Amino acid sequence: MLNRVVVKLWFTIIGLVAVVLTVLSLTLMSFLDGFYEKQRTEDLKQLAQNIAHVILVYKDREKTLSIARELVDVYDTRMVITGSLGKYINQDVDRRDKTIPEVKAEEFLKHPVLRQARNDRIAVTRDFFQVVPDKGRVPRYEEFVAVAVPLHSPDLNNELILYQTMDELRETTNKTTWLIFYAAVIGIILTTFFAFFLSTRITQPLHSMKKAADLYAQGDFSAQISIRTNDEIGDLASTFNHMASRLNDLIVALSREKEQLSSVLKSMVDAVMTFDHHGRIIVTNPPAEALLKAWEYEQGMEEDNDVEKGIKFLPDSMRSILEQAVRNAEEVVTDVVVQGRIYAVVMAPLYDDDQIRGAVAVLRDMTQERRLDKLRQDFVANVSHELRTPLMMLQGYSEAIIDDIAQTAEEKKELAQIIYDESLRMSRLVNELLDIARMEAGYTQLDIRPGNLLQLEDKVIRKFNGVAKEQGICLQMDWQAPDSMFYFDADRLEQVLTNLIDNAIRHTGQGGRVTLRTFMQDEMYIIEVADTGSGIPADDLPFVFERFYKADKARTRGRAGTGLGLSIVKNIVEGHHGTITVRSKLGEGTTFSIQLPIQPEEGRNR
Repeated sequence: MLNRVVVKLWFTIIGLVAVVLTVLSLTLMSFLDGFYEKQRTEDLKQLAQNIAHVILVYKDREKTLSIARELVDVYDTRMVITGSLGKYINQDVDRRDKTIPEVKAEEFLKHPVLRQARNDRIAVTRDFFQVVPDKGRVPRYEEFVAVAVPLHSPDLNNELILYQTMDELRETTNKTTWLIFYAAVIGIILTTFFAFFLSTRITQPLHSMKKAADLYAQGDFSAQISIRTNDEIGDLASTFNHMASRLNDLIVALSREKEQLSSVLKSMVDAVMTFDHHGRIIVTNPPAEALLKAWEYEQGMEEDNDVEKGIKFLPDSMRSILEQAVRNAEEVVTDVVVQGRIYAVVMAPLYDDDQIRGAVAVLRDMTQERRLDKLRQDFVANVSHELRTPLMMLQGYSEAIIDDIAQTAEEKKELAQIIYDESLRMSRLVNELLDIARMEAGYTQLDIRPGNLLQLEDKVIRKFNGVAKEQGICLQMDWQAPDSMFYFDADRLEQVLTNLIDNAIRHTGQGGRVTLRTFMQDEMYIIEVADTGSGIPADDLPFVFERFYKADKARTRGRAGTGLGLSIVKNIVEGHHGTITVRSKLGEGTTFSIQLPIQPEEGRNR
């Protein structure tokens, strides 16, 4: 209540009126007191001089005292006449008037000012004198205005003293005080009405501004202050409205920028995070959140983070990068490994004026790029390795023929056969490399059309029957499909089956079995090539479809191939919009399973 503007304004005006009236009353009292004293002093002095003149001029003492008594009665005054040399004639000429207290002549003669009358001077004073008490009363002092004039002549040596009380002044002062009090009460009442009227004119606009400011604080800048005056309050209201409009424009602009930044961050594939110089994470995008969860799982950072307050800290590997960026005040580019994946980190410091307040980091998953780099390096090494062996054999056997090391026709024919076989191997390697390159680049067009899969499989089986019998392997076909007509590219699917069966025969020992099985499952037709050979180690299974990957790690002639066949098979199967999987157990055998759709998918034939 006391903090309201109207109350403060009312107290202020009341205080101002009280101060003004107090100063006015004090000034008026002082003026009245001085004016009364001066007026009374002049009147008493004139009266005393007149009485003294009468006493000195007239010789008849009785008549003179009678005249003095009349004069004293008229002016409501008491008179004392003293004798010379300390002999007093205290003539109470006004015993009929008991309103003025009696003062003994000794009291006046003790006063230093009134004594000056003995030296032919007129003495005037205002002071307190002891009055003659009534019977049974205690003596008291009362304020009087006293005038002493000399009565000096050849036959007289006396002093005439006239004195009056200050009752009239006190009465006038009391009346004036009451008048001022009444004026103060009326002034306070009028001031109260004026204060409430004025405060209403002021506080009502202020209340409207406060409500508008509360709405602004809540984010609603549409509120307008409807005050149309030409004074300072109107100017303030207009300024408030303009400020609200400007704030609304700024907030809208900031919101748009924030939404744009948020959309950019959310749409980024790279992980983006900002943090202060203590390592506390401030802003992250979804990829960064997922990366931090992986980091927390890997490094056990739950204890460092304050989950209740939503405070997360950088992992140790990132803190060292942050310290380097803050210490050197420059961008840092490096790599970190999280859950076996490689991330390229670009961290730059953030500035607040000239002080570094934190940093922003962008983390890009470079696992695939690093893997491709390694594959390119391995590709060059593998191609060089695969080509070097046949080239060295071609060079060696050619030199043997040129140098006539082979003497007989049979030896020369044997060397020529080896050179021919190695040239075929090089040609096959180059063709397979070209096939893979065309398939991965999308340049190979598959001629997918209805065909008899049973006839195609029978053709492939008959092609490998001779080789299988020579090596003592049982090659068989297990047809379980209800129909033999499917959609496929006959040449490419024959290449797939040829590659798989050739691999199965090469890795199956004597007395083993290779089975080509076909059946239907879930709107797909499944082709399986199963053998009872040596099998593939479990660690090598995820990599068997990569180029130049060989489960036995051999790089020699004989049973090992180029390492490109399964990669070609996978590309052909995926070109049919199918999938290929492998399952194997070391020492028991391997099964390659191809799943192809019964009907071709529109718009996806390459």
